[in-house]
Amino acid sequence: MKTSHLAWLTSVIVLIPILGWPLTGAAQTIQYVTVTGATGSGNNLSVQTNQIVSVVGYDWVAVPTIYGQFQNGTTIYMTPYNSGPSGSISGSQIPQIFTGLTNISVNARSAGILGAATFQITTPAGATVISNYVPADAIVIPASATGNVQIILESSPDLVNWTAASPGTYGASARTNRFFRVRAAVN
Repeated sequence: MKTSHLAWLTSVIVLIPILGWPLTGAAQTIQYVTVTGATGSGNNLSVQTNQIVSVVGYDWVAVPTIYGQFQNGTTIYMTPYNSGPSGSISGSQIPQIFTGLTNISVNARSAGILGAATFQITTPAGATVISNYVPADAIVIPASATGNVQIILESSPDLVNWTAASPGTYGASARTNRFFRVRAAVN
C-alpha cells in the first residue's frame, strides 16, 4: 500500500494537536467546497465572518446565481461575470474574494438544471471557527459513547505491521519509513 505525502502530512497535522506536542507556530487552513443548487431550492453554505471566501470555480453551462449575506443582513451578488447586451455573458471575474460573510447561497437559473460553484474557504492562523466539518481521518469519541475509550498511538515501517508507540521525539532513518496512526479502542 502506498501512502502519498499529502496523506502522511495530514496524519501528522492531526496527530500533533491530539497528542499535545508543542507547536512552534500556527498555520491558516484552506478548504475547498462545491455547492450545488436547483431552481427555487438553492443550497446554503454557512461561513464565519473571519474566514476569507473566494469563488474559484463556476458552472458556466448552468450559470447559477450566487448570493452572499453579511452579519447585518446585507446581501450581495457574487456571480462571477458581467451581463452584456441582450443578456449575454462577458468576462470571467474569478477569483472573487470576500470577507465578513455569514452565508452563501447557490441557485440554478433554469428549471431542471443543477448549478454549481466551488469556493475556497481560508481560515486565518489562530482563528477560532465553529464548524461541523470533521476530517475523514480524525478520531472522534461521540458524546453518546459509554465506558472508557483508549486512544492508541502506533508505528509501522510498512503500513502492515503496527506496534504501540509513545508520544515523543523520533529520529529520521535512512533505512525505512516510519508511519504513525492513532486509533481508539473501547475498554
